[in-house]
Amino acid sequence: MVIALNQIVDTYTKYFDKVKWIFAACLVVLLIILLIHILVSGRKRNSPDASDASEKSEKSLYMDNGRFRIEIGNVQGTGEREEQQDAFAFSPSSKWKDKGFLAVLCDGMGGLDSGAAISNKLVSDIIAEFPYSFEKLKDGWILDALSNEIFQNYAGRGGTTLIITYIKDDKMWFASVGDSDLLLLRNGRIYAMNTRQEYGNTLLMRAAEGAVSMDQALFHSDAAALTEFMGAKHTNPDFSIVPWQVMDNDVYLLCSDGISDTLSFEEIREAMMHTPSECAELLEKGIIQKSKKYQDNYTAIIFAVHKIGGNS
Repeated sequence: MVIALNQIVDTYTKYFDKVKWIFAACLVVLLIILLIHILVSGRKRNSPDASDASEKSEKSLYMDNGRFRIEIGNVQGTGEREEQQDAFAFSPSSKWKDKGFLAVLCDGMGGLDSGAAISNKLVSDIIAEFPYSFEKLKDGWILDALSNEIFQNYAGRGGTTLIITYIKDDKMWFASVGDSDLLLLRNGRIYAMNTRQEYGNTLLMRAAEGAVSMDQALFHSDAAALTEFMGAKHTNPDFSIVPWQVMDNDVYLLCSDGISDTLSFEEIREAMMHTPSECAELLEKGIIQKSKKYQDNYTAIIFAVHKIGGNS
């Protein structure tokens, strides 16, 4: 009887040992499956598929003023700087159809005081004055007064660049101060609509008159220094003397020099061939790939104009 009981105990012990190993093996397999699932899910999250791309494109803004449908995109990054000194804004979307569309971009001057505070306040002040009429925008509008206000507050020790565009019906007006850029893509070609107010451009004009050599103009150590900025006692903006005629499929880009000094015109042109939201992504991707040392803040506003009833 004792022998029989020992045999039964040995049998059950061997049985439970087998079950224990089987359970352990199953647990290992489950852990492996779970790990594979986590890795695959992570790859899917890091690699946007078509549905992710469509969700991003839906974030674009649209304006319909009765004549044109305007698609708007934007991008902004800090680069290698400690703080963001660029600022930008659009006019209220509730007023786009009746009052027009205004976009403004400022690049606070990092070498002076309070660049971020000045650029943000200037953007807010300009938007607060909306809406406008083209008659009010003549002769550079109120930019000289706003520049003088900054001067009074900071005594010339702080400032910002500025680029502003205003579209109403089929006309556009712009003004710029400093070295931020307004670019136009029309029929596949890219054009600079404003003139950078830099000492280098002043020297080029003098070189054309024979006052200095072309080498002196091109390679002067102060060529990139601003000749105008918002925050001077008086400023002389570059602006539209008459409103610009907007055309079907025009693409406009307002950008700080963190973009236009990092990417070539050809790289920017290729990005502008895409939708505004895609253009924004491509510009940022290009800047990141450059890995430029001391990369400046970068900001861009992109808008494409499509005539209602025309080819888009």
